[in-house]
Order: sequence, then C-alpha cells, then structure tokens
Amino acid sequence: MECTYWKDGRGIRYDVLVELLEKCADGLWNAERYELMAVIYKFIIPIYEKRRDFEKLAFIYNTLNEAYKKIIHVLHTGRRLLGTFFRVAFYGQSFFEEEDGKEYIYKEPKLTRLSEISERLLKLYGEKFGVENVKILQDSNKVNTKSLDQKFAYIQVTFVSPYFDEKELSERKTHFERNHNITRFVFETPYTLSGKKQGGVEEQCKRRTILTTMHSFPYVKKRIAVMYEHQVELKPIDVAIDEMNDRTTELRKLCTSNGLDMIQLQLKLQGCVSVQVNAGPLAYARAFLDDSKSSKLPTKKVKQLKEIFREFVSVCSLALDLNERLIKEDQIEYHEGLKANFKDMVKELSEITHEQILTEDDLKCQLRSSLHVFSAISGTASGPSAFPMSL
Repeated sequence: MECTYWKDGRGIRYDVLVELLEKCADGLWNAERYELMAVIYKFIIPIYEKRRDFEKLAFIYNTLNEAYKKIIHVLHTGRRLLGTFFRVAFYGQSFFEEEDGKEYIYKEPKLTRLSEISERLLKLYGEKFGVENVKILQDSNKVNTKSLDQKFAYIQVTFVSPYFDEKELSERKTHFERNHNITRFVFETPYTLSGKKQGGVEEQCKRRTILTTMHSFPYVKKRIAVMYEHQVELKPIDVAIDEMNDRTTELRKLCTSNGLDMIQLQLKLQGCVSVQVNAGPLAYARAFLDDSKSSKLPTKKVKQLKEIFREFVSVCSLALDLNERLIKEDQIEYHEGLKANFKDMVKELSEITHEQILTEDDLKCQLRSSLHVFSAISGTASGPSAFPMSL
C-alpha cells in the first residue's frame, strides 16, 4: 500500500518528501554544515520508523554519527572554511541603470581572495559592457559619485566579516554559529585627521562600517542586497583599545584551543611581546597611558585600556608557560628571548602606569590555568610542582 498522509483533503506522498529531504541532507554534508543534518533527519526518521525500514534508519544514524565526529574534528582543528564575504557596490547610471549605487554582500567559496572576486566581476561585466569600460575600486572609502567619470562602469569590492555584538558573541560559541544565519557584516577603513590613510598611533583613527542585509546567509542566491548601513568613528585611543582587545582575544583563543598550533602561538607571542619603539603593544601604552598624555584623555577610556593591558599581560604569561612546556631543546634559546622581551615589556608597562601590571596572584592564577590547558592538550594530570613558572 502506498504510504500517504492527508491534509486539506489532498493526498501527499511521503516518498517525494523523503527524497527531497535526503537530497538536502546530502547538500549539507557537501557544504560541511554538519550541525544541520540532525535537523533534516528528524523529519525523515519518523517516516522510516513507521515503515520499519531499519536498513535506512541504520544508515541515517551512522551518517549522524559521522557528522558529529566531523564536528568534533573541525572544532579541534579549526580547519573548516564556510565561505568568504565581500561588499560589492555598483556605480554608473548609464551602465547599471537601476543597480546604480546599490550595494550587495557576496558569499564566495572557502578562502576566496579579493583579487579573485575582482577579476571574476571584471570579466563578467567586461563581457557585458566592454573590458575597457569597467573599472574596479578596491579602496573601502566612501565613493564620491560626483567625482566619477560617467563614461565608465565602476565596481567597488571590499572584504567584509560577519559582525556580532557582545551579546551575540556570547551566544554564538562556535565557528559554525558565527557563519550561519548571519545578516550583519563589518569592514574598517583607517584614516587620520590630517588626511593620510596611515599615521602614528597617536593620530590613527578608523571608521567601522556595519552593513545589514535583507536576508540571512546562507541563502538561495550568492548575493544579498544591503538594506541598512551604520558607521562608527573610532578615535586613536578607541583604536588602541580595539587593537589590544583583538590581540588578547586571539592569543587566548590560541592558548585554549584543543588543537594547539605551536607555530601560530609562537608567531603571535613574538608580535605581542615586542619591545620595539614604534611597534607593538608598548606603542599604545606610551601614547595613551603615560601621565603627560593620559591626563588629556577621557578617564573612562584610559581605565579601560589599562584593564585590557592587565588581561593582555596575563594571557601572554599563559602563552609563555605553555610554550615552555611544549618546546623542544632546540627552541630553548628562542623561548628565553621571548621571556626576556616579556619581562622588559612588563617592567616598562609598570613604569608607565605606576602600577604592578602582573601581581603574584595573577601569576598563581595563570600557572593554574596553564597547567589545566596543558593537561587537556597532553591528556595527562599535572600537579603545580611539575613545571617551573615562566617568570
């Protein structure tokens, strides 16, 4: 007997529904969106249970088992690329007509480079309008349409990232959650009040542009129109706070990752503990935390930057502890250099702020954290006396 169910007097075949859902599940697997497969299969499983089709049920549960293993693997390795996003804007009334001035977010596969999408768009619209009539704008600055030559079709291409506020970030824990069902994207444009794009840390500003799309990604189309744009101007001390917060977050993420990447950890550490005069975190401390300069800045911002520096130093200490436990003999000298730079950085920070940046309590807490992370990495139990401290 044909298996049917009835709704509004119409007979609908289960077979068609199951076939479409299975195709959807296959597509999700190929797209590496393993987290969604259970959502699809929960509609199919009751049908196969009703039919007592145990062979199909075994296949589904085995597939789900493999999907969850894939999730665990990519969580440990971080090796899953769910797409790259770009803002694409079109200018030129005589060429684009109703598309003139419109902005879209394009979703491109894996790690698509800016040059790749630019070349593809140039070829696509070059075939339509003539290559000699199409120009690519890769500057992220706001376009002054009055300054554009109406004889050309202009396409502005800018790399963007998914954007989330603090509440969303606390709810979206995984890489998948931060690349699924997303509608807001962000890009930043550096500038100085003198008109130059780049300057010293004391004058470096940046403009953060947040774009909201009409629909969420993933979508049935590879591009979605932008319906709303919001800009935030960051002053030099805001840029310092933002930069130091990013450095701290990135280093902490490396330290707490299940699949610890030693090369990346050491590269990030080297950049963090730099004591060069015009580069690295100390440049921000000298520019905004020194008494002669901090007194002219908002007290709340200065306090916020100090707090971030304390957290930053604490995470650097954790990273050094981990590095010391995991390096081989041929890297001991390299590690000693990192440790010496770290000590110099902490000393200068303490002198600038007139505070002890790294206290004994911080060190004890950091030691416990590093032992916990090391135990998770090595799969062993470690006691506080098993390893020396970095300082």
